[in-house]
Amino acid sequence: MSPRTEESNERIREEQKERILKAAMTVFAHNGYSETKMSDIAAAAQVSYGLAYHYFANKEAIFTALIQEALKGALDLMQYARVQPGTTWARLRWLTSEMLRGAQDEPEYEMVVLMALTSSAVPEEAQKMVLDESRLVHEALKLLIIDGQDSGEVVAEDPDLLATAFEWCIQGMVFGMSYQGDGPARLPGVEVVLRLLKA
Repeated sequence: MSPRTEESNERIREEQKERILKAAMTVFAHNGYSETKMSDIAAAAQVSYGLAYHYFANKEAIFTALIQEALKGALDLMQYARVQPGTTWARLRWLTSEMLRGAQDEPEYEMVVLMALTSSAVPEEAQKMVLDESRLVHEALKLLIIDGQDSGEVVAEDPDLLATAFEWCIQGMVFGMSYQGDGPARLPGVEVVLRLLKA
């Protein structure tokens, strides 16, 4: 059997890190920041305690990495929505659909981000990151709303407040899903959410 190449070693390292992060996201979302221990994360990721520490110095480093990943995804989504083809309303419909799909498929991401805003126990670096990146996401959404107002597709209200209402609507759905229990979560459709913005 031939020895592994550096490329394959790097791929294995990235897969291990991703497995730890994915498990940590679920553990943090369900246990809370203060109650989560490195041993919980290692067990959920099905890796040894030592291996978890090999990739991350502590749970603070894991939490911060999760926040970076979640915020980058949110900002990329907003920026991609701005350059979608078609009308502004079509771009808003696409964005809403993607956000609802994310809320349905991976609500833990949003729960971890909200945890960074609501828990004094999380690392200060993560809190600052969330505040800074959330402003960028909000501004990108606001610009899309302004485009829609210019084309007459979005209601002529304060775009800052419309962006806030839209964001909080999605966040509220994620929270609601987390309290729904064992039954399958049903989210409102895209058109229901977009009524907030419809001219």
